[in-house]
Amino acid sequence: MNPEAPTRDYLPLEERRERLLDAALSVVAESGVAALSLRRVAERADVAHRVVTYAFGSKTALVEAVLHRASQRALDAVWAGDLPLDDFAESVRLSLHGLARDLRRHESEYRVVSELTASARAHPQLRAAAQSEIAASTRAIAESIERWSRMTGRALTTPTPVVAAALRASVDGLVEWWLSSHDERVLDDVVEVLASAFIGREADHERPHTAEEQGR
Repeated sequence: MNPEAPTRDYLPLEERRERLLDAALSVVAESGVAALSLRRVAERADVAHRVVTYAFGSKTALVEAVLHRASQRALDAVWAGDLPLDDFAESVRLSLHGLARDLRRHESEYRVVSELTASARAHPQLRAAAQSEIAASTRAIAESIERWSRMTGRALTTPTPVVAAALRASVDGLVEWWLSSHDERVLDDVVEVLASAFIGREADHERPHTAEEQGR
Protein backbone atom coordinates (compact mmCIF):
# COMPACT_ATOMS: atom_id res chain seq x y z
CA MET A 1 0.00 0.00 0.00
CA ASN A 2 1.37 3.41 -0.96
CA PRO A 3 1.44 5.60 2.21
CA GLU A 4 1.47 8.71 0.06
CA ALA A 5 -1.85 7.91 -1.63
CA PRO A 6 -4.62 10.31 -0.57
CA THR A 7 -7.43 8.90 1.51
CA ARG A 8 -10.97 9.38 0.30
CA ASP A 9 -13.29 11.45 2.45
CA TYR A 10 -16.23 9.10 2.88
CA LEU A 11 -19.10 11.09 4.36
CA PRO A 12 -22.71 10.21 5.12
CA LEU A 13 -24.95 11.30 2.28
CA GLU A 14 -26.65 14.08 4.27
CA GLU A 15 -23.36 15.57 5.39
CA ARG A 16 -22.02 15.40 1.84
CA ARG A 17 -25.18 17.10 0.57
CA GLU A 18 -24.71 19.90 3.09
CA ARG A 19 -21.17 20.50 1.86
CA LEU A 20 -22.35 20.52 -1.74
CA LEU A 21 -25.09 23.02 -0.91
CA ASP A 22 -22.48 25.26 0.72
CA ALA A 23 -20.41 24.94 -2.45
CA ALA A 24 -23.43 25.90 -4.58
CA LEU A 25 -23.95 29.07 -2.55
CA SER A 26 -20.26 29.87 -2.93
CA VAL A 27 -20.48 29.51 -6.72
CA VAL A 28 -23.44 31.90 -6.88
CA ALA A 29 -21.80 34.37 -4.49
CA GLU A 30 -18.57 34.46 -6.47
CA SER A 31 -19.73 34.10 -10.07
CA GLY A 32 -23.48 34.75 -10.18
CA VAL A 33 -26.48 32.51 -10.77
CA ALA A 34 -25.62 31.91 -14.43
CA ALA A 35 -22.45 30.09 -13.36
CA LEU A 36 -24.29 27.56 -11.20
CA SER A 37 -24.09 24.01 -12.54
CA LEU A 38 -23.47 20.55 -11.18
CA ARG A 39 -19.97 20.62 -12.66
CA ARG A 40 -19.09 23.97 -11.09
CA VAL A 41 -20.35 22.76 -7.72
CA ALA A 42 -18.22 19.62 -8.08
CA GLU A 43 -15.17 21.74 -8.86
CA ARG A 44 -15.87 24.05 -5.94
CA ALA A 45 -16.34 21.14 -3.52
CA ASP A 46 -13.33 19.31 -4.99
CA VAL A 47 -15.27 16.14 -5.74
CA ALA A 48 -16.01 14.17 -8.87
CA HIS A 49 -18.91 15.37 -11.02
CA ARG A 50 -20.68 12.04 -10.47
CA VAL A 51 -20.82 12.75 -6.71
CA VAL A 52 -22.97 15.84 -7.27
CA THR A 53 -25.07 14.01 -9.84
CA TYR A 54 -25.65 11.17 -7.38
CA ALA A 55 -26.60 13.58 -4.58
CA PHE A 56 -29.02 15.74 -6.59
CA GLY A 57 -29.56 14.27 -10.04
CA SER A 58 -30.20 17.57 -11.79
CA LYS A 59 -29.64 21.30 -11.54
CA THR A 60 -33.33 21.77 -10.75
CA ALA A 61 -33.06 19.43 -7.76
CA LEU A 62 -29.90 21.20 -6.63
CA VAL A 63 -31.55 24.63 -6.76
CA GLU A 64 -34.61 23.29 -4.96
CA ALA A 65 -32.42 21.85 -2.21
CA VAL A 66 -30.52 25.14 -1.79
CA LEU A 67 -33.76 27.12 -1.53
CA HIS A 68 -35.40 24.67 0.87
CA ARG A 69 -32.39 24.71 3.19
CA ALA A 70 -32.18 28.50 3.17
CA SER A 71 -35.92 28.73 3.86
CA GLN A 72 -35.67 26.31 6.78
CA ARG A 73 -32.77 28.23 8.27
CA ALA A 74 -34.72 31.48 8.03
CA LEU A 75 -37.78 29.87 9.61
CA ASP A 76 -35.66 28.52 12.44
CA ALA A 77 -34.29 32.01 13.03
CA VAL A 78 -37.72 33.64 12.86
CA TRP A 79 -39.79 31.19 14.85
CA ALA A 80 -37.09 29.82 17.14
CA GLY A 81 -39.38 26.88 17.90
CA ASP A 82 -43.04 27.23 18.79
CA LEU A 83 -44.71 30.60 19.10
CA PRO A 84 -44.24 31.32 22.79
CA LEU A 85 -47.04 33.68 23.76
CA ASP A 86 -50.81 33.63 24.15
CA ASP A 87 -50.94 36.89 22.20
CA PHE A 88 -50.56 35.86 18.55
CA ALA A 89 -49.74 39.33 17.22
CA GLU A 90 -47.04 39.75 19.87
CA SER A 91 -45.58 36.39 18.90
CA VAL A 92 -45.46 37.50 15.27
CA ARG A 93 -43.85 40.80 16.28
CA LEU A 94 -41.09 39.04 18.20
CA SER A 95 -40.58 36.59 15.36
CA LEU A 96 -40.23 39.32 12.72
CA HIS A 97 -37.73 41.11 14.95
CA GLY A 98 -35.87 37.79 15.06
CA LEU A 99 -35.78 37.86 11.27
CA ALA A 100 -34.43 41.41 11.33
CA ARG A 101 -31.61 40.31 13.62
CA ASP A 102 -30.84 37.37 11.35
CA LEU A 103 -30.82 39.65 8.31
CA ARG A 104 -28.24 41.88 9.94
CA ARG A 105 -26.12 38.87 10.88
CA HIS A 106 -26.27 36.92 7.64
CA GLU A 107 -27.01 39.52 4.98
CA SER A 108 -24.62 38.03 2.43
CA GLU A 109 -26.35 34.64 2.49
CA TYR A 110 -29.80 36.24 2.22
CA ARG A 111 -28.53 38.23 -0.76
CA VAL A 112 -27.24 35.13 -2.56
CA VAL A 113 -30.46 33.21 -1.90
CA SER A 114 -32.54 36.17 -3.07
CA GLU A 115 -30.61 36.29 -6.34
CA LEU A 116 -30.99 32.55 -6.84
CA THR A 117 -34.72 32.67 -6.04
CA ALA A 118 -35.36 35.51 -8.50
CA SER A 119 -33.49 33.65 -11.20
CA ALA A 120 -35.37 30.41 -10.53
CA ARG A 121 -38.74 32.16 -10.71
CA ALA A 122 -37.83 33.61 -14.11
CA HIS A 123 -36.48 30.35 -15.54
CA PRO A 124 -39.07 27.90 -16.93
CA GLN A 125 -37.04 24.85 -15.93
CA LEU A 126 -36.34 26.11 -12.40
CA ARG A 127 -39.66 27.78 -11.60
CA ALA A 128 -41.00 24.60 -10.01
CA ALA A 129 -38.11 24.64 -7.53
CA ALA A 130 -39.04 28.14 -6.34
CA GLN A 131 -42.72 27.21 -6.12
CA SER A 132 -41.89 24.07 -4.16
CA GLU A 133 -39.88 26.06 -1.63
CA ILE A 134 -42.56 28.67 -0.98
CA ALA A 135 -45.27 26.00 -0.66
CA ALA A 136 -43.17 24.02 1.83
CA SER A 137 -42.30 27.05 3.96
CA THR A 138 -45.91 28.27 4.03
CA ARG A 139 -47.02 24.81 5.20
CA ALA A 140 -44.35 24.92 7.92
CA ILE A 141 -45.64 28.31 9.10
CA ALA A 142 -49.21 26.97 9.12
CA GLU A 143 -48.10 23.99 11.21
CA SER A 144 -46.43 26.37 13.67
CA ILE A 145 -49.67 28.37 13.96
CA GLU A 146 -51.64 25.18 14.54
CA ARG A 147 -49.24 24.13 17.30
CA TRP A 148 -49.65 27.56 18.87
CA SER A 149 -53.42 27.14 18.73
CA ARG A 150 -53.29 23.72 20.40
CA MET A 151 -50.88 24.93 23.10
CA THR A 152 -52.84 28.05 23.99
CA GLY A 153 -56.38 26.85 23.29
CA ARG A 154 -56.87 29.92 21.13
CA ALA A 155 -57.96 30.23 17.51
CA LEU A 156 -57.66 32.80 14.75
CA THR A 157 -60.62 34.43 13.03
CA THR A 158 -58.76 34.32 9.71
CA PRO A 159 -58.13 30.86 8.20
CA THR A 160 -54.70 29.52 9.08
CA PRO A 161 -53.55 29.07 5.45
CA VAL A 162 -54.30 32.74 4.77
CA VAL A 163 -52.41 33.90 7.87
CA ALA A 164 -49.49 31.62 6.99
CA ALA A 165 -49.35 33.04 3.48
CA ALA A 166 -49.52 36.59 4.86
CA LEU A 167 -46.65 35.83 7.22
CA ARG A 168 -44.57 34.41 4.39
CA ALA A 169 -45.35 37.51 2.31
CA SER A 170 -44.29 39.71 5.23
CA VAL A 171 -41.01 37.81 5.53
CA ASP A 172 -40.32 38.03 1.78
CA GLY A 173 -41.20 41.72 1.68
CA LEU A 174 -39.01 42.55 4.66
CA VAL A 175 -36.03 40.64 3.23
CA GLU A 176 -36.27 42.18 -0.23
CA TRP A 177 -36.82 45.69 1.14
CA TRP A 178 -33.81 45.37 3.44
CA LEU A 179 -31.54 43.99 0.72
CA SER A 180 -32.54 46.85 -1.59
CA SER A 181 -32.57 49.75 0.86
CA HIS A 182 -30.31 48.67 3.71
CA ASP A 183 -32.11 51.35 5.71
CA GLU A 184 -31.01 50.53 9.23
CA ARG A 185 -32.70 53.63 10.64
CA VAL A 186 -36.22 52.33 10.12
CA LEU A 187 -35.80 48.54 9.99
CA ASP A 188 -37.28 47.96 13.44
CA ASP A 189 -40.11 50.43 12.76
CA VAL A 190 -40.94 48.59 9.53
CA VAL A 191 -41.15 45.36 11.52
CA GLU A 192 -43.61 47.01 13.92
CA VAL A 193 -45.86 48.11 11.05
CA LEU A 194 -45.82 44.64 9.47
CA ALA A 195 -46.61 43.00 12.80
CA SER A 196 -49.54 45.35 13.41
CA ALA A 197 -51.40 43.68 10.52
CA PHE A 198 -51.81 40.60 12.73
CA ILE A 199 -53.41 42.38 15.67
CA GLY A 200 -57.02 41.38 16.32
CA ARG A 201 -56.84 38.08 14.43
CA GLU A 202 -57.72 36.01 17.48
CA ALA A 203 -61.23 34.83 18.25
CA ASP A 204 -62.73 35.92 21.55
CA HIS A 205 -61.29 33.71 24.23
CA GLU A 206 -62.70 33.13 27.67
CA ARG A 207 -60.47 31.95 30.46
CA PRO A 208 -61.66 28.57 31.81
CA HIS A 209 -63.44 28.93 35.12
CA THR A 210 -61.83 27.49 38.22
CA ALA A 211 -63.73 24.98 40.36
CA GLU A 212 -64.29 27.71 42.96
CA GLU A 213 -65.76 30.07 40.37
CA GLN A 214 -68.02 27.36 38.98
CA GLY A 215 -69.43 26.71 42.48
CA ARG A 216 -70.53 30.29 43.01
